Amino acid sequence: MEFGWAGLIAIVALSAVASLGLTPLVAKVAIRLEILDRPQGYKAHHGDVPLLGGLAVAAATIIGLAGVSIATGAPPVLHVQALVAGAVVILAAGLVDDIRGLAPGYKLIWQLAAAGAAGLALTLLGVRLDLFLTWARLPKFLLTAAWVVGITNALNLSDNMNGLCSGLGGIAALMLAVLNLQNGELGVAAAAAALSGACFGFLPYNWPRARIFLGDTGSMFIGFLLAALSVMGVYTRSATIPVLAVYSPFLLLAVPLLDSILVVALRLRIGHPPWIGDRRHISHRLVQRGMQPATVVAVLWAAAAASGLAALLLPAVGSAQAPMLLGLIVLALAALAAAAGTKGLDD
Repeated sequence: MEFGWAGLIAIVALSAVASLGLTPLVAKVAIRLEILDRPQGYKAHHGDVPLLGGLAVAAATIIGLAGVSIATGAPPVLHVQALVAGAVVILAAGLVDDIRGLAPGYKLIWQLAAAGAAGLALTLLGVRLDLFLTWARLPKFLLTAAWVVGITNALNLSDNMNGLCSGLGGIAALMLAVLNLQNGELGVAAAAAALSGACFGFLPYNWPRARIFLGDTGSMFIGFLLAALSVMGVYTRSATIPVLAVYSPFLLLAVPLLDSILVVALRLRIGHPPWIGDRRHISHRLVQRGMQPATVVAVLWAAAAASGLAALLLPAVGSAQAPMLLGLIVLALAALAAAAGTKGLDD
């Protein structure tokens, strides 16, 4: 069977079902091993919550991709060795942090080292961020590694409210799958679809009430796969304005990128170490403005979906429409940041 829309939908469905089935099993294991997130400091959840949800997401991603790829004839992902090598590093780093509970400073160093190693694994095995740059190989290596570090940690930072990281990851992965299917990058589309389904299948256990958390294992795994697959994709094929189409990944990931940039800038402004968590994220500030947490998460999902739709449109629009489209998204994201306000930022 030729891989197309039906195959993509099947991959999303299978990985979602796998995630739905695996997540409660992983939760029981985490409880038995006492791998729990206990409320303390800025964390406001009630009671101990099992971690390791990311293991269910990772396993479901593999199941969805492998199972339906065999049935539908979906092509293998190019540079699969790079994906596997990077994913192993990221999962190991997340597990160490979730199990041992590293101090914030060591946690940052560990995460940066893991994401950097995963990014270098990609580049050494042939995956490089291009952006039409005529630079030598070494700068492209460093640029790709920096992209992986940035996106991995942006998704890790977005895991600050029930359902936020898994929802943002699922939406971005689904849009990435559609975009690459349209451009004929079927292997990338299949892998992104599997990640999307795994994220959506995890959501019922994490939103609106959390019975299990992704943990760093999950948020870093989701961030790494999005970073790697976005580099592997092709966005200029048949694009009206190729030089603009290559920036589609930035739109796909606009919400977590915006939040991570703002929260780090705000922490630095008041002399707060950027690697120590607090409640200055856009999500927290919207709650301070009077919104319910579940509503805040749904609003941020909607913002991510709107930005993702813009990413799908960007390769197709002409020179007159492209600046308007980009301008509208920038204004919408600025309005979102402004709506969060500045209450409590200097506390």
